[in-house]
Amino acid sequence: MSTTVPREQGGRPALFTRKATGLVRQGRTRDALFYNVMWSSVALTFAFFCVVAPRFGSASNIESLMAGYAFIAIVAMGQAFALLVRGIDLSVGAIVALAGMVAFDASLILHLPGWSVLLLTVMAGTVAGAANGLLVVGLRLQPFIATLATLAAYRGTVFAISGRQLVPGLSTTPISDPWITGLESYFDVGAALALSDTISLPAIPLSFVVMLVLLVVFQTLLTRSRFGHELLAIGGNPEAARLAGIPVARGVVLAYTLSGLCAGIAALLLVARLTTATESLGNGLELTAIAGAVIGGVSVRGGSGSLWGPVLGTFLLGVVLLGLTLYGVSQFVQQILTGAVLLGAVAHARWTVRRHAAHTTP
Repeated sequence: MSTTVPREQGGRPALFTRKATGLVRQGRTRDALFYNVMWSSVALTFAFFCVVAPRFGSASNIESLMAGYAFIAIVAMGQAFALLVRGIDLSVGAIVALAGMVAFDASLILHLPGWSVLLLTVMAGTVAGAANGLLVVGLRLQPFIATLATLAAYRGTVFAISGRQLVPGLSTTPISDPWITGLESYFDVGAALALSDTISLPAIPLSFVVMLVLLVVFQTLLTRSRFGHELLAIGGNPEAARLAGIPVARGVVLAYTLSGLCAGIAALLLVARLTTATESLGNGLELTAIAGAVIGGVSVRGGSGSLWGPVLGTFLLGVVLLGLTLYGVSQFVQQILTGAVLLGAVAHARWTVRRHAAHTTP
């Protein structure tokens, strides 16, 4: 006698859906606790440097912190999608350089309208990310190997299409298109509140606003949509997800595509900030993005994490590095102290989560 497994309207086993929903709810509880601890770590670290380095709390320094780390946080969010499906994207820095050079060439060589330059830049990053996903899925390469290969390939492509190499005179020509330079604008909070004469408030960079909008959109996508639940299921157990009817290959490709999309957007913000693009743009950015994501609680084993973590982790890095610089700490000592502070913050957060789990487990 055959047994019929209850299924949802979409054909997926109902038991799997109920279990997945339960796991998502448990994950949200753990994440909420972890991110409360992360918020506290950022706030306490910020307060500490405000005391030991008084200039750290100035309006201009806060503006620099927001503008200087917003694009890194965007790349870290994209990196989180790759990590969530048990992957990694070592090519995000190279994708930033590639997309940035596309913006440079489209604006200064092809003289395309600014709005089309924006679209081409984001499309370049998105396509490069999708290519990473197709290599991982289509050729069944390890993500580390696939993205290490594309890191080299994309860097080589940047030199091949570089307008600085093709037209040497452009090496000193800034990008002046208002569609691009307008991304490096600030909202004067003090003037808006008519407080400029009494208190110095930091202006809000547009890049920081873009980061917040992407954070809300991606976090909602990850936690409130079927696609997001499928990504977490793929990262938790790819074989079980496949047996449950989840399109694993499509999910992995889309995760890398989102990583490339974030790198393309970050490239736009970085080019707007610098008003140019160089072949070395984004060098080392992949390591910072991975660090921000992992510090923010995204598991390198996949299936666990959210988009709040990479943002908080990135700005924790920013607070520590800027604070140590203003305090006058040498670069070599900064590296040691930064690692110690970050390890301490992560260890404390993990200890808090485990203690909560031990108290709530029946």
